[in-house]
Amino acid sequence: MLISSGFTNTKTNNAMLKNNFKVGSRLAEPEISRTPAIRNQPVEMLLAQFKSHSLDGLNNAGLMNRVDTKYILPISDLEKLLLILEPFYTVLEIDFSRSFAYRTTYFDTSEFGFYLMHHNGKLNRFKVRHRLYVDSGDLYVEVKHKTNKRVTQKDRVLIDGNSSTKDRINTLVSQPFEGSRTPLFKSLICSYVRIALADETNGERVTLDFNLSFADPNHTQTEQSTPVLIAEVKRENRKVPSKFIDLMDRLRHKPVSFSKYCIGCALVHSDRIKTNRFKSTLNALAQISSKGNRTAVMKNNVLQ
Repeated sequence: MLISSGFTNTKTNNAMLKNNFKVGSRLAEPEISRTPAIRNQPVEMLLAQFKSHSLDGLNNAGLMNRVDTKYILPISDLEKLLLILEPFYTVLEIDFSRSFAYRTTYFDTSEFGFYLMHHNGKLNRFKVRHRLYVDSGDLYVEVKHKTNKRVTQKDRVLIDGNSSTKDRINTLVSQPFEGSRTPLFKSLICSYVRIALADETNGERVTLDFNLSFADPNHTQTEQSTPVLIAEVKRENRKVPSKFIDLMDRLRHKPVSFSKYCIGCALVHSDRIKTNRFKSTLNALAQISSKGNRTAVMKNNVLQ
């Protein structure tokens, strides 16, 4: 595999264990945010008011190829947002859960080549990662490609241990290197809780991510927590209408450029990599975090 054999976490992936698939020795990782989503009763009560959809229930809002619009908000806005958005979106539900814990392990070259693609403004850029769905134990290899037309393309393969899967993973991960076998190493672990909303009519998805933590895979003391809410709107193109973006416009929230991988690296590896391109985003994070009890003025009928 292009991803070194020791990089795969065999302990937590049910699919790999079921198939008795061992991928070398397991490297130690900091045990951050490994438990399922923290149960926030007010948030759960609000989510219970939403109509729900399943993973198989989205025909128009699957969006593996899409354009993204992101916002950084105070975490204190989450409950008010859910109250306002309920008439316009459905919420993803899996096994009676409506919020989900994610644990993503990112990979990079020894020179942080993927990170530098973004930092240096290269439009044709990639990210390679393992994404663990903590609640189910499913583990995927994913490659995200941001094209020079600013369209995000995502491909992924479930790690299940059979030979055809390994072949597909090798093909997938070689994509950024035009087929060459460039070795990658673990560069960052990012954990968070996600609520996934969808408007099937317009073909739009909205994700709300919170409880963000970043860590160096090999140094547990480097864990950084970020007490903000990251909202992301995903559409086929920018002409698709969005109630969420309408709400952000009315509340005068501006879209931001935000990459969990790049911001996590800038926080955790600041002694090893340049970070000047992301200083404005880092400053915005610090300001919002320091005003954790700040509340936005919202009315229930703001989208009527």
